[in-house]
Amino acid sequence: MWLTTLFPIKLLLCFIFWCNAFLVSGQTIWTLGPMLHVNFGGEKVRVSYALELAYWNFRNVPYSVDFAMEFERKRIRLYSEAQTGVGVAGIAAGPVIEIQTDKPALRVGLQGSVWANYFLGFDFRFRYIDKKKLYCPGIYVKVPFYARDENGEKIESSSSSSRSGFDD
Repeated sequence: MWLTTLFPIKLLLCFIFWCNAFLVSGQTIWTLGPMLHVNFGGEKVRVSYALELAYWNFRNVPYSVDFAMEFERKRIRLYSEAQTGVGVAGIAAGPVIEIQTDKPALRVGLQGSVWANYFLGFDFRFRYIDKKKLYCPGIYVKVPFYARDENGEKIESSSSSSRSGFDD
């Protein structure tokens, strides 16, 4: 019984260790993952789902740029943010475009975020669109899929390496 209750924790730990293998010597890294936010403000509290792609550069001052598409009832948002962080926490800000799907309307705004954690974490987003302020706490999962070291060489995960460790 207790083995089955520990399985999700073990799975999560394996995921975190696998993701950290990319960061040990990674200088640049691409991540992709889903986000879930609860949007407070406006006429109703609504849930939104996003898919976000981010490029990170860890040389000298860590910086990143992300691009995302977010879906909410009767709305689609496209956004990009510049971000920086110190490993487990950071900030981000950038423009957002909101398309209303129930009527032909396009709105432009700004958003900013504070976030915590690497691959599995939470963020708090402030969004200002069409004179409306939205407060959006959320959670996310990010999976690294392409990393390069300080020499520009591609980093292979140890689990996907085809070498046995023995040379001929």
